[in-house]
Amino acid sequence: MILLGYLCILNCWITGAHPLTVLVQTPSEILAAKGEEIRLSCNVKGTNLNDVYWYKIDRSSTAHFVKSASVMNSQVQGTGITERFQLDRKNFQQSFSLTIRDLRLADNGTYYCLMSQSQKMSWGAGSVVTVVPERQKVTSPPPPPTTRRRINRYKYPDISRKKKGGGNGYMCNWAIWGSLVACNLLLLISIVAIVIHRRKRSSRRRCPHQFQKR
Repeated sequence: MILLGYLCILNCWITGAHPLTVLVQTPSEILAAKGEEIRLSCNVKGTNLNDVYWYKIDRSSTAHFVKSASVMNSQVQGTGITERFQLDRKNFQQSFSLTIRDLRLADNGTYYCLMSQSQKMSWGAGSVVTVVPERQKVTSPPPPPTTRRRINRYKYPDISRKKKGGGNGYMCNWAIWGSLVACNLLLLISIVAIVIHRRKRSSRRRCPHQFQKR
């Protein structure tokens, strides 16, 4: 059974034959870091789940048998395959998968799922597995520095305060107040004199005979 699957996938890889659409394999490619865990799945369409296989094609185009499981879930593993590789088949869901734990750089390659069907083999489209030493951390650039706008507040002078020691402050001194009072008094006297003079002239014009007799 193992030899049949090995010869089938090797022949398909050399001749470049296209896989049948009976098996839908996911994902098509996957990138993982060393030490992580991945899961490859195959879903069966239009037929029952029979004997299943997993094979790996490395970078040198060499096929390696990984693991297989019969209808009764009797499993066989290839040379050098440890418990890191787990094959799980679900008959009711018509699917089977391969889980690889604690990934290593040697696990790089393209993995194919196969299934025997009426003396014929069906295979998936393949899953390209790329294992890197460590996953690169994508860091977003730091946000630009925020500059706070400074609000200049105008301070009005406090005219209620009076400086000590003289007339250089905001309050008027006594000399200025005295000048203002004198000007106001002169202006008031001038206004009163003008009013009295106009009244005398108007009274003379009204009664000129009285001023002539006198």
